[in-house]
Amino acid sequence: MHRVLVVEDDPIISLQLEMLLTNRGYATRCVGNGFTALEAAESWQPDVVLLDIMLPGLSGFDVLERIRENDALVLTPVILVSALGDIHEKTRGFECGADDYIVKPFNSADLCLRLEAHLRRRSQIAAAQASQRVEMPSLSPLLVKRQRSGIFRRSYQVTKRLFDLTVCLLTLPLTLPLMLLIAGLVKLDSPGPVIFKQQRTGMGGRRFTMYKFRTMLQNADEIKEAYAHLNQLTWPDFKIPDDPRVTPLGKILRKTSLDELPQIFNVIKGDMSLVGPRPTSFAADTYELWQTERLEVRPGLTGLWQINGRADTDFRERTELDIEYIERQSWALDLNILFSTAAAVLTGRGSY
Repeated sequence: MHRVLVVEDDPIISLQLEMLLTNRGYATRCVGNGFTALEAAESWQPDVVLLDIMLPGLSGFDVLERIRENDALVLTPVILVSALGDIHEKTRGFECGADDYIVKPFNSADLCLRLEAHLRRRSQIAAAQASQRVEMPSLSPLLVKRQRSGIFRRSYQVTKRLFDLTVCLLTLPLTLPLMLLIAGLVKLDSPGPVIFKQQRTGMGGRRFTMYKFRTMLQNADEIKEAYAHLNQLTWPDFKIPDDPRVTPLGKILRKTSLDELPQIFNVIKGDMSLVGPRPTSFAADTYELWQTERLEVRPGLTGLWQINGRADTDFRERTELDIEYIERQSWALDLNILFSTAAAVLTGRGSY
């Protein structure tokens, strides 16, 4: 019988959860403050923890951080339960090591499905470690074991930022003349601005202006709806092959990814990194809960999905690859992605 520790200071919600989980066959223990939660977690060794954020004594975030410092609880899934549903609270929860985040009022069936998914994944990871397998089980939207190989290593963050700046500044003498040439060709190719500016979603859900060379007709957004039936990806993504809105020069720039060159300035400004999840045009409030994990790091010029399908990959699949990158990020992986991206660009694989 799986053990579920419920940490909730509201006695009514605590009772509801206890009745729900007991009826589902779980052994349940309920506590009402942070200090008692830590004692219960250490002595009872639960299989999963449902943890409210707003607690007397220690906050749920503090409890979560201390649980993650306990080697005996490192595999224990922790699901945050809170009435606070904004992106900053969710991001903080994931930074502290949460495996999931549920906003009150919640659906009982959805809660139980998530709980069961985390328990299955915990069993998979434990079995993999017992058999001394190097590879982890295949990714799912609910990620339990959080490797955090790079996110919270201060040295990695600092050196990655220095690397981004160094590469961009050193390549500017080569890329600036090329960008000036492309700018002139874009101006001659079709009427409209040379640079296409668009609001994108960055780290922590913050919106920023991303730069690209314009590759479409000036009224592309106005006529987009007329071609919605040709969309080959899942909404809110929008990609169609042989898009009639793309200019002749734009097709070449997209095929070679030269339209992305102005994003070097986004990297210099600190909005982006060379490697990371690609920033989305749609805001963070359109994300599913599990997808918000991709907002824990700076978005990048390239990422895992660029070398695993590029434009052929829809948002759900891209997010799974983004989360895999976040869990595994390291210098070796970053360099591998950069070199693999160069190969993908040279062959034109996945772009249109």
